[in-house]
Amino acid sequence: MPLRFLRRNSGSKKTQSLDVVAQRFCKAFQNHGVEKSQIPRLIPQITLGDLTSNKALLDALTPEILDQTARLFGIRIEWLEGVDDDIYEYRHCYKEPELLLELLATLRNRADFDITRFPLRVLVSSRNLDGKVSREQLLVPVVLEKVADLGDEPIYRYYIFNDGFNWGYDHGRIQLKAMVRMVYKILGSPVPLMVINPADLQRVHDQKKVPREVLDGCLLTNPSLEDFSLTSQESGVAAEVDEMPWVLKYIEDHKLESHLARDPHPTSPLQDAPLEAQPSEEPPTPATIAPKTGKRAENKAHWKSVEEAARILWAQDGSLPIAEVISRIQGMPHLKASAFTSSAIRKHIADLAPAEDAGKPGRKPNKSP
Repeated sequence: MPLRFLRRNSGSKKTQSLDVVAQRFCKAFQNHGVEKSQIPRLIPQITLGDLTSNKALLDALTPEILDQTARLFGIRIEWLEGVDDDIYEYRHCYKEPELLLELLATLRNRADFDITRFPLRVLVSSRNLDGKVSREQLLVPVVLEKVADLGDEPIYRYYIFNDGFNWGYDHGRIQLKAMVRMVYKILGSPVPLMVINPADLQRVHDQKKVPREVLDGCLLTNPSLEDFSLTSQESGVAAEVDEMPWVLKYIEDHKLESHLARDPHPTSPLQDAPLEAQPSEEPPTPATIAPKTGKRAENKAHWKSVEEAARILWAQDGSLPIAEVISRIQGMPHLKASAFTSSAIRKHIADLAPAEDAGKPGRKPNKSP
């Protein structure tokens, strides 16, 4: 039923509210980078003639067309109908990182997925992030999904996470670092920090603004958010590396790797990094083989975390003797294998020690005067 049949002869206020429907319909497309003349390419039921005036458009619009538009852009039908000012539904992932990672995993399986478009971007009002200060440092993660191509321009649907991640809050910061590390290592995608003014950042966070215009610009930012989730051995510009043990613990505790299935042909920038041992053959996909279970697989995972911690410690200070590294690992109760004996830990990390320290497990190597 055309919306014009919903008109009432009760004064201009009701007519004006219906005009809002036509205005917001056009605004939804404009805010996503679609010119008014291009709307029929995405909604064929609407003709160019329908777009000549609000009255003509209201005659053509139906609830079905509005629903189709809301689904296309992932926006609320209530906003389109002019009865609410929140453009998006509230979306969260705090304490549930799988909600963001599984969304990315789903998008990744689409044939037109393009990793060079950086599907996860984070809005922030300043790149000067500092986890050691308690001041509010708001970050808003946004996942982009391409829904159409108009010429050379991709049109995106935006998934905005409204948790209000604060870099000054330890738990939120560690979770964000852990998720970003997985996106970078498994998808091979940097996560740019897009700096915008605080007012626009708050409007995006409060579901009042389509973020397209603030996500434009150079995607290779300095710093990039993954710089805060890598070790100094993995990246020459790694930041806040002292928190890496907690980031790795979060990844292990929440089994984050299972939420972003590995590509059988990985393109990660870290695939040649010293910290990542490459398999001799392609790993089986989750669809063809069940994951390993049982005590043996569990112990292997525990030792992998210990080895990773040892690599990080030596990456930060290559002069540490093996005994000191073992002692520090045993002081990390979040690593389950830290409860094992020194000799057991030594067996698993000895080959990882810097060459000059191998064979000198209890003391630092002598240095020439």
